[in-house]
Amino acid sequence: MQRYYKPVRISWRFLLLLLHIILSIFLAIPFLDKTIRPGSVAARYVLWWHRRICNIFGMKVKTDGRINEQPTLFVVNHISWFDIPALGSIVPVHFLSKDEVNSWPIIGWLAAKAGTLFIKRGEKGASTQSMQEIQSALSNGRHVIVFPEGTTTDGSSVKRFHSRLFQAAIDAGVQVQAIALRYPHPDGVHPKVPYVGETQLIKSTLGLMSEASMEARLHFLPPINASDYTRDELAQITREQIVTLIQSAS
Repeated sequence: MQRYYKPVRISWRFLLLLLHIILSIFLAIPFLDKTIRPGSVAARYVLWWHRRICNIFGMKVKTDGRINEQPTLFVVNHISWFDIPALGSIVPVHFLSKDEVNSWPIIGWLAAKAGTLFIKRGEKGASTQSMQEIQSALSNGRHVIVFPEGTTTDGSSVKRFHSRLFQAAIDAGVQVQAIALRYPHPDGVHPKVPYVGETQLIKSTLGLMSEASMEARLHFLPPINASDYTRDELAQITREQIVTLIQSAS
């Protein structure tokens, strides 16, 4: 009987998602100004937008630990494109994303309006520019989230953290907080969530929509004063925090 419910569930959720995106276009104009400062109208709008996405997909987001309230560089292990709404539903932040997203119809425009910082991978000076943008956001009282692995994984392991962007937190004199992200499932990681290899976005989206319910767990680990360490040390420490948490939760 379950197989007959899935097409109906997917169709209904797809309709809700389409309506949500259409509504977002009109609401983004008056409420978003590319500056997501905690407590602002724009921040509350972005939180609502991501929470609505999670609700449409049946994703329950749960948190452990204390969320740092002062301007923070959050670093997270990367599993799926759905990491963004899961994280964005809890913390009002600026995300760092590949520049290709900026050219996506509608989604790119909404991401830019929501303060996404875009990085042009492979271009000379791209990392330096991104680091400067992150530092500026942090210095002006905002949160930024980065995925230091630089790519997604299947959730069973954590790749090496690239350290360059950690320099932005050191230069801004703020704290770094690691977030261990998990999608619990009896088999370890929910099989529909990882966005890896040759997986296509539409196939991943429909797969997630087909599930009755899922859970994302965000573990906020003890924050670190960036100025007390080098960027390489920050990358190593935060990665070890995340790996330890994931291993203990398995």
